[in-house]
Amino acid sequence: MRNLIALLLTVITFASVAVAQSTKDKIEIGVQSTSLTLFHPDFSFNDTQTGVGGRITYNFNRSIAAEAEINFFPQKQFILTADGNAIQAQFGVKLGKRFEKFGMFGKVRPGFLSVNRVGSYIPGTQGLFKIERQALFTTDVGGVLEFYPSKRTVVRFEAGDTAIRHPAQFGPTSILDPTVELKRAAKFNHNFQFTAGVAFRLGDFPDKEPGVTTGGDQERTKRYEVGVQFTSLLVKDPKPAFSVTVPRKHSEPGFGGRFTFNLTESVAFEAEGNYFTREQFAFLNGGHIFQGQFGAKIGKRFDRWGLFGKARPGFVAFTRVLEAPGAQISFSDGPFARSYYPSLDVGGVVEFYISPRWMTRFDVGDTLIRYREIRFEGVTPAFILQPGATRHNLQLSSGIGFRF
Repeated sequence: MRNLIALLLTVITFASVAVAQSTKDKIEIGVQSTSLTLFHPDFSFNDTQTGVGGRITYNFNRSIAAEAEINFFPQKQFILTADGNAIQAQFGVKLGKRFEKFGMFGKVRPGFLSVNRVGSYIPGTQGLFKIERQALFTTDVGGVLEFYPSKRTVVRFEAGDTAIRHPAQFGPTSILDPTVELKRAAKFNHNFQFTAGVAFRLGDFPDKEPGVTTGGDQERTKRYEVGVQFTSLLVKDPKPAFSVTVPRKHSEPGFGGRFTFNLTESVAFEAEGNYFTREQFAFLNGGHIFQGQFGAKIGKRFDRWGLFGKARPGFVAFTRVLEAPGAQISFSDGPFARSYYPSLDVGGVVEFYISPRWMTRFDVGDTLIRYREIRFEGVTPAFILQPGATRHNLQLSSGIGFRF
C-alpha cells in the first residue's frame, strides 16, 4: 500500500509539473466507475466486481497519449481466493483518432491488481498456510470511445480484456499426505472490463468557444430520446428462513435500452429495460435476471449538461423461481417458473450534450426490490422458505442517447 501511494503521488506531481509548463489541453484528470468480470483460472465460472477510480492522461498530440489509472474494488475477491478488497493500477498508452466531437482509440496498459488477504499454501511445508496481500501482473488491452461536450469536458467509455497472471498454485499432496506440492503452473487468464467516466482538461482556454452553437432552442425541439446502456446491479439476495448466513451480495453486469419523452426542458417520462447476462444458480431465485422501469425524471438542463432526479417504479424478474402456490410441491411437474418482483428505481442522472442530437448519460441510484414470500405447503403448518422482504440494491448505468 505504501508503494501504491508513493506511485500515485509521483504521477500527480508529474502531472502538476506538466500543467505548469504548458498552456494547452495536455492534461486530463477524470473519475470513473468500472465493472471487472473475473473468470476463474481453473473452473468455468466467473464473478463481477464493481469499483470506482481515477485517471490521469497526458496528451502528446491529438492521436497519442500516456495514461495512469487506479481503481478500487471494495468487495471480497471470491475468484482470487481472497477475503479482502482489491486495487487495480494500469499505466500505458492510447493511440487513435480525435475528431471535433468524438474520438476513437486503442489502448495497451500493463499494470497490477493488488489483492488483500489472499490465502495460499507455502511450498515445501507440511500443510502450512499464509494470508497476505498479493500483487498480480495485469495487461489491459481494448478500445476507448470519447465524446467532447466542450473543450474542457471529456466523457469516456472503455471496453477491453484485462489479462491477469495467476501465480502457481500449491496444495497438499493428498488427504493423508499434507506435503505441499505444485498443483498448477502460473497462467494468464482473460477478463472482460467495462469503464465509464468523466474527465476535465486542464490548460488555458478562451472564456467562450467561437463558432460553437449552444443547445438552447435546438435542444428544446427534441422531444424524444432513444439510448443504449451498460448497467451493473449490486444484488443483495433475500435471506432464506432456513439459513444462518448473511445474504449474498453479487454484482450483475447487463445491457439495455431506454426511451424518453421530454415533456419540458425539466420534466421527462421514461421507459427502460435491462437484461443481465449471467445465469443465477440460486435455489429460490435463479435463472437470468431482466428489469423494466417506467417513471419520470425532473431536474435542470443547461447548454452542455443536465442534472436530474428520477423515480421509476417497475419490476425485476428471475426466470427460475421456486413456486409453491398453496399446494404440495410436485417435483415431477417442475416447481420453478418465471417470477416478477415489484421494484422502484430512485436516484440521480447526469447528462452531457455532445450536440443537439447526441448525448451521453450516467445513472446512479437505489433499486428497491420487493421479494414475495415463498412457502412450502406440503406440511402443517406451512414452512416458509423465503420471507417477504424489501432489499436495497445499488445500480450504476452509463450509455449513449440519440434525440429526434
